[in-house]
Amino acid sequence: MCTISFVPKLRGFYLAMNRDEKFTRSTALPPAIIDRADRRAIFPHEPEGGTWIAANDAGVCLALVNWHRIDQQPVRSIASRGQVVKALAAKSSDEEIAIGLAALPLRRLLPFRLIAIIPSEQRVTEWRWDRDRLFAHKHAWELRHWFSSGLDEPKAERERGRVCEAAQRQKSFGSLNWLRRLHRSHSPKRGPFSVCMHRPDAATVSYTEVTVYGRRATMRYKSGPSCSNKGIVTKTISLAHRM
Repeated sequence: MCTISFVPKLRGFYLAMNRDEKFTRSTALPPAIIDRADRRAIFPHEPEGGTWIAANDAGVCLALVNWHRIDQQPVRSIASRGQVVKALAAKSSDEEIAIGLAALPLRRLLPFRLIAIIPSEQRVTEWRWDRDRLFAHKHAWELRHWFSSGLDEPKAERERGRVCEAAQRQKSFGSLNWLRRLHRSHSPKRGPFSVCMHRPDAATVSYTEVTVYGRRATMRYKSGPSCSNKGIVTKTISLAHRM
C-alpha cells in the first residue's frame, strides 16, 4: 500500500511517497548516500538491503509500488521486489533502466509498478510487471499520482484520487508545503483509504520526499506516519549536470 505524487517544475521536480506496510514488517533504515558504478545515489533500505525509492546524481528518481489488482499467483521461489530499485539506482536513462530490468529475475517477482522520473529528458515512465510481461507506459511531464492498496486497490484509487483532485484547487497548489500537507491528509476520514493510511494492522510507516532542482538532489525521510511529528533525515548530493 502506497501513495506517490509527482510534481514537475521548470527545472526539476518534486516527488513524495507514503509507504504503507503491516506492523509486522521490519523497520527500515533512513537514507544513506551510496556510490554505485560511476553514479552516486541516495536511498533508504530495509534491514535485508532492499529499497523502494532512490534518487541519483543524474537527477533520476525511481519509486516502486506493489500492483495488487493483478492476480497474486503463488511463486515457487519468491524474490524480494526490494531488489528492483536497488539494482537500478545508478541508471540515468530509460534505455539503461530497460536493460537493468531485463537482467532481473522477473519470473520470481510478484507484480509491481516502477515509476522512473528522468528530468533531463522530461520523461516519466511507468514500468509494469504483471507476471507475464514487462511493459513501459509513458506519461506526460505533468502532475500525477499513483496509489496501491492490498485491501482494495480500486477503492483506494478512487478515494485518494478524489482527495488529490480537490487539493489542486488550493492556493498553494504545486508547492512543497502543499505536497507535504497532501501526504499528511486524513481526508475524507482517517482510515484505510486516506492518503496518510491507518488500519488496525497497518499504517503509513514512512514519508519520503525527493526534490531535484538546479545542482542538487535532496531526499527527506520521516519514519512513521506522515502525520506524525517525528524528525526528518535529510541527505543531499550534487548533480552531475545542472537541471
